[in-house]
Amino acid sequence: MTNDQQRWLADLLLEGAPIIEVEHKLRHLGHSETEALNAIEAILSSPIFAAARPKVQLGQRLACAADLHQKVCRGDGFVPRRHDLSAERFYHEWLSHHQPVVIDGFAKTWSALDWTVSELTDRFGDTPIEVLSGRDQAAHPDRDFRQLTRQIHPKEWEQILSTNEASNDDYMVARNHLMQGSIGRHLIQDTPISSQWVRQDNLLDCCSLWMGPKGTFTAAHHDTCHALFVQLVGEKTFDLASPLIVETLIDLEPYYHRQRNLKEVCEEEQLSSATLKPGDALFLPVGWWHQATALSLSVGMSFNGLHAANDYADYCPGRL
Repeated sequence: MTNDQQRWLADLLLEGAPIIEVEHKLRHLGHSETEALNAIEAILSSPIFAAARPKVQLGQRLACAADLHQKVCRGDGFVPRRHDLSAERFYHEWLSHHQPVVIDGFAKTWSALDWTVSELTDRFGDTPIEVLSGRDQAAHPDRDFRQLTRQIHPKEWEQILSTNEASNDDYMVARNHLMQGSIGRHLIQDTPISSQWVRQDNLLDCCSLWMGPKGTFTAAHHDTCHALFVQLVGEKTFDLASPLIVETLIDLEPYYHRQRNLKEVCEEEQLSSATLKPGDALFLPVGWWHQATALSLSVGMSFNGLHAANDYADYCPGRL
């Protein structure tokens, strides 16, 4: 047998295919009964196979349990929405159960809902800001963001956004560190998130500003912390998938999915979607796959200084 045939045979046996079926497949390929049985015996008696088989079985059993969980917990295709959800109920009913939720009107009283691009860039002053540029030409712009980062004058950013054209080429993403500078101390006054929801002692270190034109797309990925994303200007749609969906654990790079779009990875009924309007908030549990598309010019802010353990840097199945 060739090496490719031996690997194919080993795959079948590792996955637990009945020996009689494997023998029939080999006979169908032209091998005699003796050749087929000898080839099977050679694989089964290998110490490498003996070491690998229990691990494959464990993976299969975990996948079976994850599939059961998905069947029992399958929803209606939409992220659950709650109005006037208290912080206490949020932590008890959603974060502790590792489930996403939309909080309608979470920031309905924030003055940030009145922000305009011109006002924001005026407040940025003359300090260069960090954006990603040239995303359309990149094979995986979110994963390879460092290659696309550039510093521009705020008024140049305003000009880019003022075209009103749908584009994914330019995007201000969370890694811009804008909120950690002097600008952040002013902007945070317009986003007065309560201490019941997030810690205040490190608020600026644990929030990020997102800003981009209609059409910006954040590719499928998971985070290593919980996040509360608040939509401030415009509308944005999120698609989410549970980390227990087995199909999402194939072809990872390492926090992103190679396919970039969850709709190419998951069945429709496995996804949950949510469209956020100004003032709405979305809780993104750690490890949950998500992607986002701006339906209009969009400004949002994410917070991760929650009152819960929130450092899961060791969760990276893409490195396994």
